[in-house]
Amino acid sequence: MTLIRASDLTKHYKGKERPAVDGVSLEIESGEVIAVVGHNGAGKSSLFDMLGGLTRPDKGSVELCVDVDEIGWCPQREIIDWSLTVRQNIALGLELRQKSFLRRGRQDLMELSEAMGLTPYLDQTAETLSGGELRRTQIARAMAGDPPLMILDEPTTGLDPSGISEVFAYLERRRRDGAAAIISTHETSRFSSRCTRVIAMENGSLISDLPVGEFMSVVPQSEDLWDAYLSRVGQS
Repeated sequence: MTLIRASDLTKHYKGKERPAVDGVSLEIESGEVIAVVGHNGAGKSSLFDMLGGLTRPDKGSVELCVDVDEIGWCPQREIIDWSLTVRQNIALGLELRQKSFLRRGRQDLMELSEAMGLTPYLDQTAETLSGGELRRTQIARAMAGDPPLMILDEPTTGLDPSGISEVFAYLERRRRDGAAAIISTHETSRFSSRCTRVIAMENGSLISDLPVGEFMSVVPQSEDLWDAYLSRVGQS
């Protein structure tokens, strides 16, 4: 099932000679975990902002095949309610996505907070958290209510190895249930075994969109997505 369809997305920013995103088209299907790789400035965050509805494209379109409330969105920058507790922040995500929130909300919140290592911090306000704890809270809010589509821009930034493993393990469980995710991450050495498809970007353009096995075939000795990316863009 197609969850989102983007056609010819283009985004220019004032004062920049080259478009941040230049004619990118893609579709996301149920059960996919898509890694988006590229150098800083390749256009990944601008693409995610358009997919998540944070920014409108100058050209092209994004067609959602699910309700906007059914998308778990975790942007690279911190968007969180600072005065609320961890518990309340996660509950916001549940309220958006679950009509049965009053019946199932507490159980789902506790399961997700445990999966993300947030149980000890549930009654702390966001302003008291460390960077890694804050990031986990933001990810948990995006994942709350089991959305069928998650858009996660650098979700592992600021996380320790345990936190990164927890995020990847949760995404794998959700994929097995049919959910989809599109993710930008610098953890390219860990992610090749977790994703099903890889989108590579350079200078705002999409240079490849392949199943992970085919994407990695150019570097059979490596399991790092970044090695395959460099090979495909002709760098070493």
